[in-house]
Amino acid sequence: MAKLAINGGKPAVPKGIKRRWPIYDGAEKRALIEVLESGRWCSRLNPEGRVAEVEKEFAKLVGTKYCRAVSSGTTALELAIRACDIGFGDEIIVPAVTFLATATSVITSGAVPIFVDIDPESYQISPDAVEAAITERTRAILPVHYGGYPADMDRITEIANKHDLFVIEDSAEAHGTEWRGRKVGSIGNIACFSFQMGKPLTCGEGGAITYDEEALDVDTFSLTRTMKTPRGEKTCYLPTGNWRMSEFAGAVLLVQLSRFKEQTEIRHQNGEYFARELEKIEGLSPLKRDPRITKQGYFFYLFKYDSAKWNGIHRNHFMEALRAEGVACGTAHNEPLYQNPIFRDIKKSYLTVPDVDYASFHCPEAERIHENEVVAMLNHVLMERKSVDQILEAIHKLRDNIDELKSSGSEVKRNSRTRGLRSLVQRVANNIAQV
Repeated sequence: MAKLAINGGKPAVPKGIKRRWPIYDGAEKRALIEVLESGRWCSRLNPEGRVAEVEKEFAKLVGTKYCRAVSSGTTALELAIRACDIGFGDEIIVPAVTFLATATSVITSGAVPIFVDIDPESYQISPDAVEAAITERTRAILPVHYGGYPADMDRITEIANKHDLFVIEDSAEAHGTEWRGRKVGSIGNIACFSFQMGKPLTCGEGGAITYDEEALDVDTFSLTRTMKTPRGEKTCYLPTGNWRMSEFAGAVLLVQLSRFKEQTEIRHQNGEYFARELEKIEGLSPLKRDPRITKQGYFFYLFKYDSAKWNGIHRNHFMEALRAEGVACGTAHNEPLYQNPIFRDIKKSYLTVPDVDYASFHCPEAERIHENEVVAMLNHVLMERKSVDQILEAIHKLRDNIDELKSSGSEVKRNSRTRGLRSLVQRVANNIAQV
């Protein structure tokens, strides 16, 4: 009789892992009603309002002098690039593994993304690959703290200083993560965050830019600017857009900020527990636990799968079986971006550096990890120790029945009940790659 759910057995987690996110209560409702009844919904017309308070509190949280709240994480990236006076013909080095917006923001800002490989131990941008990719057109390094795991900011900063480059931190998935006791988003020249609904700190949609240098300030709504000329001051009319955060989003975010420290600590502790338990299972391992990482914020929980220690069972079949047991999982944003049709088939007219051919890019570690190794889960599984234990129970079940898993194959007929459960779990798992 089959024991594994993929073969018709009873799932280890019949109802799946409970998702409790976003977390809210009456405080958010009261904050929204206060803004509604105030009649002052626009942050530009309310300079002492909720958004202004968000900027003050978030700068304090990250550890920077300044913060500018904006409409999204993508907007934050575009504005940060403009703030560094980077544009047409300039190159920005980005990791091959990241969410699509990291690289498309470079193109919409007029610059050109140059993809480099990732470190196989941390899944973060490889400093060695960064240094090898620097050319006379390079203006910035854009390290992504992918999944909430920090990039090696010691090496990145050293390389940037050596070559006189900007460091633009993409911290969209790394709220609360610390490197040597410093919050990510406070280490480079300028940094970007997202407050989209799935993020560790959320108001549904929104973003922020953090920085210390006043010269990097970018106005999120400025149609005019007064400039000094040899003949005196002159008002210039500028091409611009509206990138503001609304007072409603600011109200929700302020309440969410009051819970953030406690939630981050819960995820950090449960992530450490998960890592310790994974190390006890042959063929599975957490990402490198670098002692310089003093706090782990998490957007994804990522771990490594070694098929050689699972009787040659491919990672995809392992994930298929894990989903059948009621545990949603996927590969997150791990597909190398240069393989995405947006870049692979990009029209040359879109690029200001016409000799860049993304079809010729090859990052062996990124490709290997995506095809065979990475397993990803969303961070909500770390909000309760019970959820982590349920995942571990399902993994141990697969390991204890490895011979059955080996012989199952995807062609084995399943009964209708199991197919229905797997369909539901698969839909949840697919969301991991889209958040």
